Order: sequence, then C-alpha cells, then structure tokens
Amino acid sequence: MRLAFLYDRHLTQPELLDAFSDCILTTGPVKGCSVLLRWGNPEGPDNICQVVLNRKQPLRNSLDKEKVFEILRLNRIRRPRFITPGPGSPYPLVGKWNNQTSGGVREALIQSFDKALTSGADFFVEYVNTIKKYNIYFFNLNSFWVTKKVAVKTNTPHNRVTPSWVYEQIPPDLDRDTVKACLLAQRAIYILGLDFGMVHAAIDIRGRPVILDIDPAPVLPSKSINLFSEKVKKFTADIEKPDTRPDSLLENTVLLGADPEFMLKDPETGTVVYPSDYLQKDGPLGYDERSENREGRLFPLAEVRPSPDYCPLRLTKKIRDILRQAAFMIPPDIQWLAGSLPFDSYQIGGHIHFSNIKVNCRLLRALDNYLAIPMMLIEDPEKSSRRRRQYGWLGSIRPKPHGGFEYRTPGSWLVSPEIARGCLCLAKIVATEFRSLTRDYFTDIELQKAFYQSKKYYFYDIFNEIWEDLRKTRLFSRYSAYLNPVVNLIKTGSHWDETSDIRKSWGLLPVP
Repeated sequence: MRLAFLYDRHLTQPELLDAFSDCILTTGPVKGCSVLLRWGNPEGPDNICQVVLNRKQPLRNSLDKEKVFEILRLNRIRRPRFITPGPGSPYPLVGKWNNQTSGGVREALIQSFDKALTSGADFFVEYVNTIKKYNIYFFNLNSFWVTKKVAVKTNTPHNRVTPSWVYEQIPPDLDRDTVKACLLAQRAIYILGLDFGMVHAAIDIRGRPVILDIDPAPVLPSKSINLFSEKVKKFTADIEKPDTRPDSLLENTVLLGADPEFMLKDPETGTVVYPSDYLQKDGPLGYDERSENREGRLFPLAEVRPSPDYCPLRLTKKIRDILRQAAFMIPPDIQWLAGSLPFDSYQIGGHIHFSNIKVNCRLLRALDNYLAIPMMLIEDPEKSSRRRRQYGWLGSIRPKPHGGFEYRTPGSWLVSPEIARGCLCLAKIVATEFRSLTRDYFTDIELQKAFYQSKKYYFYDIFNEIWEDLRKTRLFSRYSAYLNPVVNLIKTGSHWDETSDIRKSWGLLPVP
C-alpha cells in the first residue's frame, strides 16, 4: 500500500504518527504514492499521486480562518457574522487569528472595544449564544466520531466552583439537533474542499445549527485515532484496486430516481394554482410538503416521483407516463411551468436520487463539476441566480431512507423530455464514472461566486474540458446521442424557456 502521510510537526500528535507508522511519513514533498494525505502541510504539488486527501489549495484556504468564514458566507452556511469592532459593537465578540500553523492562539473572547484594539486578532466575529456544542470529525464526507459538550459531574457545591466541561462521544443520530448539526457540518467541510477534518458546530438559542469553526488538522480524540487510520488505509486499498467491472455490467450499478417539481398557473390571472386542490400528497404524482407561508393548507409545488431505474431512458419514460396521468387530473385550462423560478419567491428543483452507491467527496465533486455546471449553462441565468439565493447550492444533498441520497443542486429539468433525458443520462454517466472525473473548479472561490450568480461566460471554456473528460468514459457512447440537446443549448449560448407550458414539449396539450 502506497500511502504517504505528509504532516506539519506543530499540528500532528505523536499518537497519529504511530497509527500511520506503516506508511510513508514525511514533512516534505514525496513521489511514488497512490494516496497523499496532507495533515496540515500544504507543501509540494498535488499532481504526484492518484488521489490527494485535503488538497493543497483547499488546505491553504482552511488554514486561513478569515477565508473559511468568507467561503461559508458565500455558500450561505450559518456561521458567526463578521464584526468590525467599535465602541458601540455588541460585545462580547470573538477575536480570531488567521494562521493555524504556528500552533498558537486561534481565538479569544473580546469583552470591550479597548480589548479589541490591543488583542492583535486578525478579524472579529459575533459571539453566538448556543445551547449545545459539538465536535464532528469527518472522513470522506462521513462523520466517524461525534462529541458533545457536557458538564463534568462533581460533588462540589456549585456555588464554590466554576463548572467545567468536557466533550463526550455520542452517536451522530442521537437526536434531531445532533442530526441537524451533522448535516450542516457535512456541507461546510465539503464546500471548503476538505476530505477530512473537524467541524465545531452548535445549536443556537433559536434551535438552528451553526458552524463555529473548521479544523483541517485537528487533535483527534485518542479513541478515534485508530478508527481514522483504518478508514484512510481502507480508502487507499480501494483506490489501488483496479476497476474490473465489465462494460456489460457497468450500467447496472447506480440506481437512479428523481422527484422533479413543477408549478401550475392560471393563464388569465397569472397567479399560482395549487396542485393540492387536484392531487394527493403521496404517490407517483403528488405535491411537495412545502406549504405556502407554512400554513399547512396551500401547497404550490407539484412533484413527479417515478420508481427508480438503472436506465435513465426508462426513467424518462416513467416520468412521461406520470405526466400523462396528471393531464387527466388537472383542469386543461391551467398551464404547467418548470425551470428554476416559475414565479417570484417560488424556487423549484430537479432533484435526482442515487442508490447502490455511497455518497463521498469525489462523487459529490464530480456531480458539482460535471453535472451542475452543464445544467447551470442551460438554465435561465436571471432566474437561476435568484433561485440559488435559497436553493440549489453546490454540494446540496439529502440522505434518503433507502440508504442512498438526493442531489438537489439542479433546477427543474422538466422543461422538455429532451432536457430531462439529457440531464438524467448525464447524471448516470457522472455517478457511474466519477472515479475518472477528477476536475474540481470550485476550489477557486471566484468560480463559486460565478456559479451562484450564473455568470456563464466564466464556464464556457471549462465546459469544453468537462466534455472531453466525459467523452473518455466507458459509458459515454451509450448515451451520447441523448446529450445533444444539452450540448446544443450550451454551444449556442441559449437556455431553456421557463415561461412555456411544459405540456407542449411533452405532447400533453389537450386537442382543440
């Protein structure tokens, strides 16, 4: 096994080095390894091995605390807000220091403006009142150790001593708050581009999860060190194992599902028509549980839920069959709209489900780069940028009860059967072939901004690189003809039409 452990002496506990003693231990650049793990050490290039865990640029970003908070803010992940100290600022504040590699102070509570002036902190954030705090340790997008801050039990009278606290291990599904904190922490560590690290998360006094800090080279709890080492070594063994799947079985690996949304419009008044007036909530055709103003009475989003399938072509046919049923249930004079933002304040999505595959960092990065970028390039730019103020973020996933996950970044591709088929075929290729789809443009913060703002001109040259990678995959030839509608829109600089009744493109308009 060719695993190199590249570490920073100031940030690495001796027990961790012992756990990786059978690997290549180094503080300088190394060649000839299958997997390079960077433990707080960003030195040397990344292109010297097959896979790098905590790549150079994401690691540098994560060691710069101010940049961490900037990236979290850009991605609308709840975290303490930046504060510029002044006499009237809401003290206490938290002063933070950017560079962790010195092993020195990382943060301090600042009680007054005078203290802020003399603290030497690089930047300041608000102090968040919390009711629960967690340290959540991740590897490859999965939490392998979770601790919660609890009071130390003591027989000493409370009025004689300040209570002390420790972090005790808990299961990641202990309660609803723990699950919420773990899900937000998962998204936070992913959006920084990290493959492992610790997220310091909390539940604030309003019951919301919040990210307080992220550490790409944490001090691991002693009982978790061997577990972490085992996971890294198993990952390396899997990387070194050749893919022996024959082409004939390649398609029957990833199981696809979907629940794309659409909306109904009264053509005379231009107002929303509620599908809950005509459809049942559950079943292949229903409505999303998101109610208007959370009243629990008016449900504006219709949803198509085909049974999963290994073949995206059959899955598209199932969607067509369900839409055909909808045409008999919804009055014919009502229009159907899809896309990103059919109405102001109503964001909709084209969620895609994946089963028979576990979510991991490389898979999710491949979906963001090789699926989300092409889909963004065919969306209405003005509407998709508005949608992404609340939905459709990079790395947006949700675990599903069947053991798979739901990818929630694209808008609703129900605009036409050709676009739906192309999107699902692309999703199939990316999820099946993600191991060879290794580009990640979103380590560049400017490209994250451009994606959220739908600045397509940033991505047209990138698309050519993406498509060349896809063309080299074994599964591409199977579906290439069905991808042409997507490619044609991109190459002509066009986008889908969100104002058109999708019944027209699906051949479902009533006969006059």
